[in-house]
Amino acid sequence: MTTRDELLAAAAEVFERDGYVRATVDDVCLRVGVTKGALYGHFSSKKALAVALVEAHALDWARARERLLRVHRSPLQVLVDLGYAAEHAAVRRLLFQSPVCDEVAERQVAQWRSTVHDLLRGAAARGELRADADLPASTEGIVSELVGVHLVAMAVDAADAAARGLDRVWRSWLPAIVRPEVWARLRLGPPR
Repeated sequence: MTTRDELLAAAAEVFERDGYVRATVDDVCLRVGVTKGALYGHFSSKKALAVALVEAHALDWARARERLLRVHRSPLQVLVDLGYAAEHAAVRRLLFQSPVCDEVAERQVAQWRSTVHDLLRGAAARGELRADADLPASTEGIVSELVGVHLVAMAVDAADAAARGLDRVWRSWLPAIVRPEVWARLRLGPPR
């Protein structure tokens, strides 16, 4: 693991524990055992560190999508599993609770929207969706509910809040747009 990776991992812990405003670069450096100079050699500021953490998570999420597409035949199962892969408490706090959200939340939500739409379009091409499924409306609804799940999970601060919320999203949206025989085969819980 490089120093940059160690700094990102430490920042995730510190941002999750303290939030963006209370987190300090001193706390991040202390966790890694480096000087502020070493941190500033990789990141120009605490904000740049936070943005890099969110961007690293977005890249991990995109890689997870590609891996899941190789594992699952159904784009809908990929969609369900990606919902769980998006769960990252520090990133959630950065996106929806800090000044960083002004910079990156819109890009992150746009990535979610594009991914959900692509997966629904793939499911439609495979004949997995009902004939009357409205892809744009379903995309917007699912993404809005995913954002809501993250906001509620942050507000209640319970370890399983996001997973329970995701289960509700899938159980409310998917039966309305997915063919019954496909719905019966989907695993709605987190991947094991």
